[in-house]
Amino acid sequence: MPTPGQLMFARRLGPTARLLIWLLIGVSCVVIDVRFQALEGLRSGFSLLLQPVRQVLRAPGDVATELSGFFTRHRQLQKERDALLAERARLAVGVNTAKELTRENAELRALLQLQARPGQRTVRAALLYRGHDWFAQRITLDQGATAGLRSGLPVVDARGLVGQVHRVYPGSSEVTLVSSPEQLTPVFVERTGQRGLAAGSGQGRLVLRYMPAQTDIRPGDRLLTSGIDRVYPAGIPVARVNRVSRSQANPYLRVECLPMAGLDRSRAVLVVVAEPQVTKP
Repeated sequence: MPTPGQLMFARRLGPTARLLIWLLIGVSCVVIDVRFQALEGLRSGFSLLLQPVRQVLRAPGDVATELSGFFTRHRQLQKERDALLAERARLAVGVNTAKELTRENAELRALLQLQARPGQRTVRAALLYRGHDWFAQRITLDQGATAGLRSGLPVVDARGLVGQVHRVYPGSSEVTLVSSPEQLTPVFVERTGQRGLAAGSGQGRLVLRYMPAQTDIRPGDRLLTSGIDRVYPAGIPVARVNRVSRSQANPYLRVECLPMAGLDRSRAVLVVVAEPQVTKP
């Protein structure tokens, strides 16, 4: 039986009726909002309330975009760094090549300024390699018997005496450096004219032998070939005095000298060849 206050024959609205009612309400809200903007405040309130939700939902996409941009920029920076390193290496090679060419040109210009004396001619030669025996103090040139070279000829560079031709082959020749213990070079002191005998020490240096203790010789003096041996032309720079030592027990000075020529550092040298003088009747 129905309870007090309950209609006995009441009927509920069916689904179709409820749908029609909600559609009518929705259409009415749309018309009112379009016509009078009545729901603008409600829309703004919902937008403000949903702003944190939108930020949270957009965060994964923003993070993904930022990470993608970071890795893209990182790869681009790596490529630019590699390109800059390659460019720096190329420029370094170019600078080293330019320096080497400048040095060779300076040597060649200095050699061209050397004038052959009457009765002599010069043969230009280039250093091929240092001798296999380091202690032999020898170098090999790219000119030999075919260029008119023979044993005993002096070899000079733009700064001074390099050595003497030791062995000649058809297309190359060996030169014993002036610093070799096998070499003895008659010299004189440019400042005083004092003569002496320079001997190689085998360590890239020379020693001036048999100089009396009272000889006027100082560090910095230049030693030139005297020419009395008729092997080396007179006046070729040989060495510069580096140290002068005196000893109470030795009547001679200990004079150490440094060669003025580039020795094995010179790329271009001249071989001085004496030519017989032809006298006219």
